[in-house]
Amino acid sequence: MIRRQVLALAAAALTAGLAASATAQTITLHGAVQFNDDHAFNKSLLRFEELVRKYYGKPVNFVLHKNSELGLEKDYFAYMNQGKAVDYGIVSPAHMSTFSKAAPFIDAPFLFRDLAHWNKVLDADLLKPIADEIAQKADVMLIGYAGGGTRNIFVNKPVRNLAEMKNLKVRVQGAPIWSRTFAAIGMSPTVIAYNEVYNAIQNGVISAGENEAAGVESMKFYEVGPNL
Repeated sequence: MIRRQVLALAAAALTAGLAASATAQTITLHGAVQFNDDHAFNKSLLRFEELVRKYYGKPVNFVLHKNSELGLEKDYFAYMNQGKAVDYGIVSPAHMSTFSKAAPFIDAPFLFRDLAHWNKVLDADLLKPIADEIAQKADVMLIGYAGGGTRNIFVNKPVRNLAEMKNLKVRVQGAPIWSRTFAAIGMSPTVIAYNEVYNAIQNGVISAGENEAAGVESMKFYEVGPNL
């Protein structure tokens, strides 16, 4: 199961950048990420900053707020839509559903067979209608796609097959498509904020969660859900 993320840039920030370039003033853009320096998302945003500095050709500063300093992914997209606090970040397509009903489709479990299949979709620009709709309705530009690692289910007790996972409470993000996916295999999906998953498993509110390996490691989910 492969999950996708979207690198987004507030159109307001782009407009500000174009205006500032006319007078050669240095602009400052604020980014946000939930993770620390070791996470792939943080490294991706730093690389994005490097490329902008290289190709923009005008003075530009970046301030990257890490470790959920400015909230969670859903907050980042809301801030970009509102034109405040966050100018760029990597967010789940699920958080764009208010502006595009098709956006969560990008993140549908088992939609892509493998990385080659995903890259073929990108090369064909098949997601452009979704990006155009979000740009028009949310004033946020989708400028790239990230993520793509295999999703892993981690549980607080040994499980050997799907039958033993039946009725286990598993944390899912808010998009209905994720709840329906886990309900279809007999689990009990529960929407919980990402930064509350560790404590929720530790305190017995839920028994399981799902994430990419990088997230499991950085958030130390393996401590409370050692059965991967």
